[in-house]
Amino acid sequence: MDPNTTAERTRNPTWLLLLRIAVGASLAALLWEFVTAGQLITYNMDALPLHYGGAFALHAASGVQLLAAVLVWRLPGAGSPGGPGHDRLVAAVSLLAFVVGFPQAALGTYGPLQAHVPLAMLLVALVVWSAVLVFSRRRTG
Repeated sequence: MDPNTTAERTRNPTWLLLLRIAVGASLAALLWEFVTAGQLITYNMDALPLHYGGAFALHAASGVQLLAAVLVWRLPGAGSPGGPGHDRLVAAVSLLAFVVGFPQAALGTYGPLQAHVPLAMLLVALVVWSAVLVFSRRRTG
């Protein structure tokens, strides 16, 4: 193990740890949404408040994820081992996930499910992409 890489990786792990926790929370909220959506498809309407609550949890988690990603990207010394370009990409993907979540949820309440479900798939792809980026051990640059 290269001591320079280890020192760089451990210089300020607080914001990176927060980002990883937030991404994990976003993934957990998405899993919850899948489970409750499956119940709704089988006409178990008791799951509706659970699905609705999960949407709020997902908005909160993705908001914290976005905030942490921006802090990792912009704060001096808070960067990930991937470097500033990597951190900027994580922040951009987190921003997209946060923004897509709102019309996706609104279409679930007020719009056609034919639009709600594809946007949910896009949201899942964005959150999984951010998880891959955040938990990647690969060093760039």
